[in-house]
Amino acid sequence: MRYSILSIVLLFCVNSIAQISPPKVYEQNKTLSYSELISEYKKIADASPKAQLFEYGKTDIGKPLHLFVISDYREFDPKVLRKDNMRIVLINNGIHPGEPAGMEASLQLAAQLLSKDNEIGKILKNTVVCIIPAYNIGGMLNRSAFNRANQNGPEECGFRGNARNRDLNRDYMICETENAQTFTEIFHKWKPDVFLETHTTDGSDHQYTISLITTAHQDLPPSMSAYLDKEMRPALFKKMEEKSSFKMVPYVHVWRTPPDDGFQQTFEPPMMSTGYTSLFNVFSFMTENHIFKPFEDRVNSCIDFMHCLLEYTHDNADKIKEIREAATNELKEQNDFVLKWKIDSSKYEMINFQGYEATYPPSKLTGEPLLYYDRNKLFTKDVKYFNHFNSTLTKKAPEYFIIPQAWKEVISRLKRNDVKMDKLKEDISLEVDMYYIDNYKTFETPYNGHYRHYDISTSTKTMKVNFYKGDYVVPVKGKEKYYIMYALEPEADESFFAWNLFDEILQSREYFSPFVFEEKAVAMLDTIPGLKDKLMEAIAKDASMAKSAYKQMLFIYQNSPYFEVTFKRYPVGRIYNKMELPID
Repeated sequence: MRYSILSIVLLFCVNSIAQISPPKVYEQNKTLSYSELISEYKKIADASPKAQLFEYGKTDIGKPLHLFVISDYREFDPKVLRKDNMRIVLINNGIHPGEPAGMEASLQLAAQLLSKDNEIGKILKNTVVCIIPAYNIGGMLNRSAFNRANQNGPEECGFRGNARNRDLNRDYMICETENAQTFTEIFHKWKPDVFLETHTTDGSDHQYTISLITTAHQDLPPSMSAYLDKEMRPALFKKMEEKSSFKMVPYVHVWRTPPDDGFQQTFEPPMMSTGYTSLFNVFSFMTENHIFKPFEDRVNSCIDFMHCLLEYTHDNADKIKEIREAATNELKEQNDFVLKWKIDSSKYEMINFQGYEATYPPSKLTGEPLLYYDRNKLFTKDVKYFNHFNSTLTKKAPEYFIIPQAWKEVISRLKRNDVKMDKLKEDISLEVDMYYIDNYKTFETPYNGHYRHYDISTSTKTMKVNFYKGDYVVPVKGKEKYYIMYALEPEADESFFAWNLFDEILQSREYFSPFVFEEKAVAMLDTIPGLKDKLMEAIAKDASMAKSAYKQMLFIYQNSPYFEVTFKRYPVGRIYNKMELPID
């Protein structure tokens, strides 16, 4: 009798999920509010033993970040799932809540996967699907009919900035918001094989409802690079062509000019989702639905791509695992890391592109020619797609970085990203390579809350440096190797130095008083070899120094033993040879 009751309960659960159909408000050019969206996920989770809705951490608005997990055999421990050879796909939605197609699409996808009548559910035999229903909750709650000036529906949608007006798709590397910190926890706990983030774009106009950003394959280890470029990416486009009424194109990365003469692949740096996740050898994608197309079409095309991505993952589950393991092994052996890339304008492939003719009628405001796409004049023609990048900055990985414990903001970010670190258990003086920041520029306006540095150049000095008990030793190894290099090499565009986490070193703390220092300065010109010649060379380059006693004294001070050795010295030491260190 006990088993009969259990069977009835299970049958009820299966039938109830078959009857659940989340509202398709997008068909009426609407989108669900935050509370409505989470309520629908709760209903599905309550109805099916194959789904659970988890709460993780906090976001900047004070509400938890939800993760909806679908597991066919009702196991929800990611460690067990990986041990049982399940592929894990993570879908992130609503990072820009004014771009809500993915949020509506993922809700429908969840119901379809759990419906006994839908063939797409077969993918769950070897694939677990994790969905973040809404990442930017603060932006989603900031709902208005006027948040997207160009967008063709829905009637109301969320706002791009989060609760503290940060663009979360610029915060993955610096990990400053509570949203990003909670996402990082989810990402490293579930360790997905495949990652998808959903967006909407404007820019140029064309016939496509959906476009796709893929990771620049050259930024991946060789095995993964070749597989993504030659097999996975082409297969996804082919699947969309065969299975969807919506044709897909690579993201059309042009602004204020038509794409007729070609366009280049967008390069997603680690501040952005796919750039960040691919640092950990995750196959990473971003859909960009087109802002001018009807909202219903944007949602349906997004659902279609999710189907194609999940089917591909299911059909190639073992291959994906094999390729990722090979890439991790390659990464462990890799010594040189490219930290900057530039598009190669001499290499391209041809795309049969479906666009609209561009015209330039006079502006109604000023009379100047203004770009306009005539949707009554369709064309199909081959255009150049530039998707090859050349390296412009390569750095050799040391055996260890050593970080003084004072830099707690740096340490905390490394810890969140599963970087293995040891602590010195005693004070020690070590000969290490230290960078000095020779030149850098700083943006005059804030970028996502930071006055970021760029065009950074350094020089290296080998010197004895004192480190202390409790300072951190970071072995540069394992699958986090690329992330470590991006974070701690200051010349990288996404380095923690570029994001202002080391700005204290850019200010001198000691100084001199001219009326006291002049006698020492004059004496040092006679006692420090070559200093007088250096001063004369400096005066020859800067005529104002000839009549400025202060400028001459400053030059002498900065080239004397009195000047602080730590000024512009990047505090993270580098050791290139393996050695025994006193660590816990």
